[in-house]
Amino acid sequence: MDHPTALAGYAMPGHGIAPAEHLLGLPGFWPAYYGPVWDAFADDPEPFGADHADVDAAAEALYEGTDVWPAYRIPLPRGRTVWVVHRNFPDDSGTDYLLTEPGLPRERELAAIEGHFRGPGLSWPDLVALAHAAPADAEGVRDPDRRLLLLLPAYGDAGTPVEEALERIAAALVAVGVDPRAAPAAAGRFLDHPFWESPYWPGPGGSPLSGGSGAHPPLREALLSAPPGTP
Repeated sequence: MDHPTALAGYAMPGHGIAPAEHLLGLPGFWPAYYGPVWDAFADDPEPFGADHADVDAAAEALYEGTDVWPAYRIPLPRGRTVWVVHRNFPDDSGTDYLLTEPGLPRERELAAIEGHFRGPGLSWPDLVALAHAAPADAEGVRDPDRRLLLLLPAYGDAGTPVEEALERIAAALVAVGVDPRAAPAAAGRFLDHPFWESPYWPGPGGSPLSGGSGAHPPLREALLSAPPGTP
């Protein structure tokens, strides 16, 4: 089975991994994508301009491909990439948020949406910074709104500036076709993640154990800066 070289350590025998950014154009993509976390979007897809048949068709494309797993690439500067992979094992499915970097032998897991969930992997500043950090010539999802929406399930931050977040998320939702009248209420759902309690993230240089949250320090400086030893 074929799989991206960057995910060679992650790939499992008998299962391929294929970039699948084309799936973002499906009418029911966003309600289906958010369904495993915020099922209300799948139950009521009308604000996205979709119906239940659209959601069912998108969910089949996203979650029922067990031989070849769909993946979305979110490119970052200096060859780094966040991969969103639908890990479609028949009995152990989930969606993994993975960071790959040239020169590193294995991917880094940011979050996993599954029964034994792991996360969050991104603070609010991380989320916004990564959404706007697409290299102009990279393959994958470059649009800031779609990047932000793809990364939302990996986000959680008790220090989120609420009004700023509601405005930014609502604008992204409108950009992908959500009714502007419904977008503010839909945006509010993302601030309440049902899989984890949002932590207070330590500042740069802070201990990941401070406050007992277990959160790692913010990623944005590390992801968007040059690797150690780079001129």
